[in-house]
Amino acid sequence: MNAIRRIWIPIAVAVCFAAIQLAFPSTFDGIRERSFDIYQRLMPRELPLDQVAVVAIDDESLAKHGRWPWSRAQVGEVVDLISQSGAAAIGLDLLFPEDDVSADGPTSDAAFADALSRAPSVLAMTLTHDGAPLDFEPKAGFSFIGDGTPPIDQGYPGGLAPVAAFTQAASGLGVIRSFADDDGRMRAIPLLWAEEPAPGKFRYWPAFSIEMLRVAQAETSVAARIFGAQDDALKVGAVVVPLADGRLRLVDVPATPLNISAAKLLADGPQNALENRIVVLAVDAAGVDRYHLTARGNLRLGADLHAIAVSQMLNSFYLIRINDPVEMEMGLFAALALLMLAGFVMLGRNPMMATGFAALICFVPLAFGLWFYADRGVLLDAGQPTLGLLLAGLSGGYALYREAERKRVSLQRQFSQFLSPEVVKQLAESEGVAALEVEDRMITIMLLDIRSFTAMSEEYGAKSMVDVVNHFFAIASDEIFKRGGTIDKYMGDAVLAFWNAPLPQADHAARGFDCAQAILARVRRENRLLEAQDLPAIRIVAALESGLCSVGNMGTPERIDYTALGPAVNLVSRLEKLAKDDGHLLVTGPGCAAELEQPMLKVARVDVRGFAEPVDVYVP
Repeated sequence: MNAIRRIWIPIAVAVCFAAIQLAFPSTFDGIRERSFDIYQRLMPRELPLDQVAVVAIDDESLAKHGRWPWSRAQVGEVVDLISQSGAAAIGLDLLFPEDDVSADGPTSDAAFADALSRAPSVLAMTLTHDGAPLDFEPKAGFSFIGDGTPPIDQGYPGGLAPVAAFTQAASGLGVIRSFADDDGRMRAIPLLWAEEPAPGKFRYWPAFSIEMLRVAQAETSVAARIFGAQDDALKVGAVVVPLADGRLRLVDVPATPLNISAAKLLADGPQNALENRIVVLAVDAAGVDRYHLTARGNLRLGADLHAIAVSQMLNSFYLIRINDPVEMEMGLFAALALLMLAGFVMLGRNPMMATGFAALICFVPLAFGLWFYADRGVLLDAGQPTLGLLLAGLSGGYALYREAERKRVSLQRQFSQFLSPEVVKQLAESEGVAALEVEDRMITIMLLDIRSFTAMSEEYGAKSMVDVVNHFFAIASDEIFKRGGTIDKYMGDAVLAFWNAPLPQADHAARGFDCAQAILARVRRENRLLEAQDLPAIRIVAALESGLCSVGNMGTPERIDYTALGPAVNLVSRLEKLAKDDGHLLVTGPGCAAELEQPMLKVARVDVRGFAEPVDVYVP
């Protein structure tokens, strides 16, 4: 029953959490993405960036050659210089949707178009919900291999593209549009876009990075494998790019791509460092281009993200979800939740240890996730299992606390007057309730009584004798508690106590014997306190016996006492009367004498009512 009480709350929490996961899977998307961010922050990956570069129209360039926007001819001059540097492809992360209407605009536009035609150039475009249908075809041809599943089942009606002269002159056209997640972080970029100029009629466009990769390899088309499965992919020349959810998840590397100022090109001419690289030309000046917040919390130029995406594809360096992620992550959560529940059952006696074990389990999904990420580049969501385990752990810890508190209050209520605070605390930290159930156990019983109490009562009166008895009980209780004893009951002027229950004590006989001697000595010492109050000095007799008794909570639903029953209890009562009659201060039965290490003197062998055989009586 205790085990069920400990785990029913965490079981309910775990089941509810799993049900929410299955019924509303998108609820935890933000947590999943943040767990993937943690991997990249804790173990940032190194990605070779030696095949890409960024040429920036930066603050230095604007200071030397005029504010932005530059004339198209001047941009064309930069394109020529990059091309002359031997770049494999040049992606212009700039939009040119309108003709230059200035006086020398036509000449400038023509010069720019010529520069584009001489270079392996890729122009940026975008698709929008409010744009007009595009009146030109993609530069890249698409071939689809699959089961007929549409790669994208909903497209944009139109877009924003470069003017016709530039479109014709460029080697490629790629979509630069991307979407940050709800928290503003740019974690992935779409690889394939669809335009839907008429209902059900689709035209596909590559992402800007895909198009740069195609142009760099002098390919004319892109192949797409679409089966609606985990291994869907795009093939661009010799490069195969997993499609997964249609996006490329960016590796937020600590390094940045090679960055050369356009001012340096215009001043010094072609740069050998750009040879054979895929180069992104972009504006990097205050108030012109915007930076994007990435997975590791960095702010990066959009051109850097395009360059990193290209490097990932060139180096086959991808971050993809694990196969069957829902089954894997739910299975991990279920297995660890069961392990946590087992811990609550097995370690429930020690709430701190059980809670620590649960806390340790909460870190296991993160450890698994980091291992998959570092060893295989595979993303296993640690966020959802960790959250579920954390909730189950907190609820389990609360259940243990409630049980411990209930047990503590119950034990304190029942035993605070009969056990020392230390023993009550040990009971609360152990299976105290189980220990209080009736069981047969070897115990040592001690009975203490005041000699000639009746005669003193007649001489001093009831009120004075109450003070005497309370004085005696205080001494007895203190010494019994010091030795871990249990006070069974106060009986008039007598005290009945025992050892080895409810908590086990291997030296129970020695404890009882030592306690009896201590009480006798202390009563003698403190008789002067009674005499100082004009109260009578008292003499105590003690009897002890060890034997097998039934010990535990006994009584009716209205009144329950923790007590002991058995022959040893009956015998100690007979021995106490014998000690009074024979004038002994302390006597033991044969069971207790046999348990003690010190020698005991047998002083009598007597017939005792209720016992078939005579009983030996011992004194120190």
